[in-house]
Amino acid sequence: MVESVRRLYRIPALIALLLGGLATVFGVFPLVGDARREWLIANWSRLMMRACGAVVREMPVPGAQSLSDMRGQHGEGQGRMLLANHISWLDIFAIDSLAPASFAAKAEIAGWPLAGTLVARAGTVFIERGKRHAVHGVIRQMGEKLSAGLRAAVFPEGTTSDGKRLLPFHGNLVQAALNTGAPLVPVGLRYLDPDGEASHAVMYVGDTTFMDSIWRITGHSRLIVEVHVMAPILPGEGLTRQEVVRRARAAIGERLGLVIDDAVPEQLARVRAV
Repeated sequence: MVESVRRLYRIPALIALLLGGLATVFGVFPLVGDARREWLIANWSRLMMRACGAVVREMPVPGAQSLSDMRGQHGEGQGRMLLANHISWLDIFAIDSLAPASFAAKAEIAGWPLAGTLVARAGTVFIERGKRHAVHGVIRQMGEKLSAGLRAAVFPEGTTSDGKRLLPFHGNLVQAALNTGAPLVPVGLRYLDPDGEASHAVMYVGDTTFMDSIWRITGHSRLIVEVHVMAPILPGEGLTRQEVVRRARAAIGERLGLVIDDAVPEQLARVRAV
């Protein structure tokens, strides 16, 4: 009963935010600059998290610049590439609520009713998996954003995990940062229930559909989303994509205490990546 009551106000709130977001990207975005656009995306994402009953807590490691402090920084040399572990479709909004970025996402999302249009207009770069020329195109687009002083974000696992382990990291899109000299910032995401235990409500693996996930999340009592920001990896002479993702994976795994899993388990083989 309590879960049903939560859905009665959370689902309409999500729909209202989706429609409001579409109105904003079509009616307001063409009239404003990057800084104002970032402000709108961050606030809209914060409302999305709130409508899902989620609270975002940013927890940078000592000496690391927080994502919140990166917001509003534009200009030559200010671009950053964020490398984050991937658990849920909420990951994007959790990061965007702190510092909006252009995410790389699978091309199928562009075809989603309403939501596909919204994320495309918000700066998402779409990639057709399995096509080498498509990867090069995404690297070029992300490089342009980084060179313009904007942020780009990548989920190197390429798919969602159960949040208890780190799947193998892939480094193809990291080339955009190496080409432009942009720092790469590892970001660790963790979802907790109010009792401090890892939340199962956000898991987006196996046969879970997008609607299944929304139903679970909107009925859940409260989610605490920890966003751990690590010290940047600075591109240097001889630093390869493989070395970058190895360092990022090790930093996230150590910070969150996750299992480094080099073999994708059978139950995670059919995950739904966002």
